[in-house]
Amino acid sequence: MTDSSIFDELAQIPILEELSQEELKIVAPYWHYLDLPLSEILFSEGDPADALYYVLEGELIIYKGNNSAIPFEISRVVANQFFGEQAVLDNAVRSGTLQAATTTRLLVLKKDDFYEIIEKHQHIGVILLKGLARYLSLQLRKTTGQFIAIHQAL
Repeated sequence: MTDSSIFDELAQIPILEELSQEELKIVAPYWHYLDLPLSEILFSEGDPADALYYVLEGELIIYKGNNSAIPFEISRVVANQFFGEQAVLDNAVRSGTLQAATTTRLLVLKKDDFYEIIEKHQHIGVILLKGLARYLSLQLRKTTGQFIAIHQAL
């Protein structure tokens, strides 16, 4: 894919929506595509967390290990969703195993590249951090709502 394709994809990502066209041109070279075939494991629980991902196409399953031999599915990630966003914010390891449920196309931003953007382009870095904070806040609200619904059903 060309840089213009990545540029066009980035322009549609919610955490980047406040970036100008010129700012998108600056961050575009830091992102790259990753294609996963059906059933491929992208990372395993306990692996170092070194990137965030945005799903362009496809579906992935997040599994969590338990004491039995069968891992427990905790979530699915579909097109237009992020995962691994905590990886760029902390130094924790992956909290689950991620496997492609379908052929999947991702956009990837490595943790080191994220911090390079922040250091070299501070204004853009602030916008990225605000976008991630907004996304994490929405995820927390969604999880809280799910928790309340489960609790009320008991």
